[in-house]
Amino acid sequence: MINECLARIRRVVAVIVAATLALCLLPPMASQAGAEALEADGNSLGLRQTRRLISLAQPQLADPAGWAADILWSLQFSGIPLTPENVCAMIATVDQESNFKANPQVEALGRRSLEALKVKLDGSDFKSLVLRSLFAADPSIKRNLFARLRRARTERDIDMAYRKLVGEVLTVESIIRLDRDYGLGAAEFFEAQNEITTIGSMQVSVASALEFERRYLRRALYFEDIYRVRDYLYTRRGGLLAGTRQLLGYKSGYASKLHRFADYNAGRYSSRNAAFQWVVSKIDDAELVLDGDLLIYRGQSISSRTSQSERAINRIDKKHGLGLGAKAIRQDLSREKEFEFTETATYVKLIEIYRSNYGTDPPFARVPQIKLESVKLDRPLTTEWFARRVDHRYRRCLGRIG
Repeated sequence: MINECLARIRRVVAVIVAATLALCLLPPMASQAGAEALEADGNSLGLRQTRRLISLAQPQLADPAGWAADILWSLQFSGIPLTPENVCAMIATVDQESNFKANPQVEALGRRSLEALKVKLDGSDFKSLVLRSLFAADPSIKRNLFARLRRARTERDIDMAYRKLVGEVLTVESIIRLDRDYGLGAAEFFEAQNEITTIGSMQVSVASALEFERRYLRRALYFEDIYRVRDYLYTRRGGLLAGTRQLLGYKSGYASKLHRFADYNAGRYSSRNAAFQWVVSKIDDAELVLDGDLLIYRGQSISSRTSQSERAINRIDKKHGLGLGAKAIRQDLSREKEFEFTETATYVKLIEIYRSNYGTDPPFARVPQIKLESVKLDRPLTTEWFARRVDHRYRRCLGRIG
């Protein structure tokens, strides 16, 4: 009897754990995330209308009803109204990113991934040295990885190739060595080697999804966590849900969806920050790259190095006697990924200087000027190209309603 009870308890615990893990990627409701869901008024779209819009976008799609149901569910679960604007923003982004494929094939993906890895192995940076030292112990591991990458057709194929690498390379001793000799967590190190950084039907940023997961779990992520996140993003519903959060799950202040589409590609508030960089360049008469990054980053962390934008702001502070100081400016700029950055003294005072100089308000947002780099691209592209392509699909979708 006791054994039977214990077995039953274990089954219940397993169900609870599985349910909890499945919820890890789910976004907070709109009230928590500050989702800008109420920006558009209008009648909500239903399943039939959404399915029709998807069918018009992709006439040969096998299951438009399934995609429509999951898009509406993703919006509804996230607390975002099913307005024509929000539904069409989702349809346009999915159509641009994958043509409604949960795990899209990419032409020559394996070959380009292999070329990128070879470049990395020839590098002189710290991680290249670590990777070469791991391969040196057993050349067959390197050969096996190269063969898997050559055969890869989809993003998931690349993922599985790196997972096989982990299984072949990692032992308890190698994990200890990575941590002891190089100060690297094994999961973090091998995740950084993976050339596939955006995945699924909406090409969601894996780094963004993992950062959300870290905040949710409040701990470092291990291999099983990273693999679970990636696996979930490859599913239709998982990719749409994470994409909904990335595209619509935050307050922006933008008057046009064009700047949301640019942010989707370049990072939250990149369009607003690019406009602020433009203001800085006008006041300081400086040539700045309007990329939407006011600081320099190493991964998700802020670098101690000073960016051109920060240097220009420091010059403006001294020239105009604003009394901010370099420390306060750095602290304000560290909030550039937040909506409340517009309330900082640095932002407010520079906007006031612009108004005083030019007698008008500066633009609140500009599409950032960024050249895109990815093993999935076969030609040079930019964030502006992406944003305007999605915006074209978005407007066409809206035009088909009614």
